[in-house]
Amino acid sequence: MEFIIISMIIALGGFVQGLTGFGLALVSVPLLSLFIDVKLAIPIAGIFGWFVTFPIVYKMRHYVNWKIGLILFVGSLPGSYLGADLLKHLPADIILITMGIILILSGLYSFRSKSTLFKSVSKPISLGVGFFSGALGASVGEPGPPVIAYTSMLPWSNHEIKSTLVFFFMLQMIGAIAGFWLKGLLTSDVLWHVGEAIPAFLLGTFLGMFCYNLLNRYQLNYHKIIYTFLIFIGFVLIIKNF
Repeated sequence: MEFIIISMIIALGGFVQGLTGFGLALVSVPLLSLFIDVKLAIPIAGIFGWFVTFPIVYKMRHYVNWKIGLILFVGSLPGSYLGADLLKHLPADIILITMGIILILSGLYSFRSKSTLFKSVSKPISLGVGFFSGALGASVGEPGPPVIAYTSMLPWSNHEIKSTLVFFFMLQMIGAIAGFWLKGLLTSDVLWHVGEAIPAFLLGTFLGMFCYNLLNRYQLNYHKIIYTFLIFIGFVLIIKNF
């Protein structure tokens, strides 16, 4: 039963990531933590979040803003080490409540965000955003909110936002996984669960990529459904762990 539940959650996370360019950790970590230890859930989702970036980056390579992706990554490196240390030492309920708050705030922000804030990219801001994204990714499995919010404030197309986000997540997860390894969080249980869920992950990811092309063709807005779901999960985590 545990194998089926984990596989279904990873498939859903892969689907969301393939559809939007982000969201595997946002979706899978909160759901996995309802069934297994959060200190297992975060590395599992982190590894799959890294795997899913490769086919998407290759497919959308012509739209990637490589320079900004690299600046964000450089900022994320010290943040990832700090985040892995926090994951190792913080109590599970604190991690889950923090995760719930981040989900709610990022979801509400996404509903309210209607226009760009910056006319051009700022290198210092990009480094700072990368640092906080790295810290959140390694500590609570949620690297997305800072960088998603930042890129949504830039005058970029949907393709440029999605491709650059995925490129950054591909690099950022290298730092996060290195942090997990250094802190002894890549256990045999984590690797076993990853191996079991790979088929479900592949199915969900490629289905999400297919739906991305389909929905863009008909200009349907699928983001509000996802953000509503994330807000709901955020409230569940907070209520469950208080």
